[in-house]
Amino acid sequence: MVEKETINPTPKKKKRTLLLITSAVLLVVICIVVYFSYYFVYSEGSRVGILYKFSKKGTIFKAYEGAMVLPGVKSQKGSSVYSNMFYFSVDDEKLAKNLMDSQGMELEVHYNQFNNGLPWRGDT
Repeated sequence: MVEKETINPTPKKKKRTLLLITSAVLLVVICIVVYFSYYFVYSEGSRVGILYKFSKKGTIFKAYEGAMVLPGVKSQKGSSVYSNMFYFSVDDEKLAKNLMDSQGMELEVHYNQFNNGLPWRGDT
């Protein structure tokens, strides 16, 4: 009778396989973290207000940044009215030109909010 020999992978192959599997899992985890940090839409909605300022700014990456004055809320203690500012960024050139011409007008802005910003997306 002939006995079959069991072939055991060498320790070098085991280390190599373990390294490949660990690298693949690490790469997948990094991709998931980057996606949820920078590309996942955390919140979306719309705001209505008066377009207060709109400009193109940035040192290396130029982005269009805008600010809207939202309707105020009357104080319970006195007769003062508080207004809120809503800051946003625009990456579409055509939309940015339309917004430049609309300063001082009441607008409704639809927005997507991400968990973290990217330099080419602007500050807000």
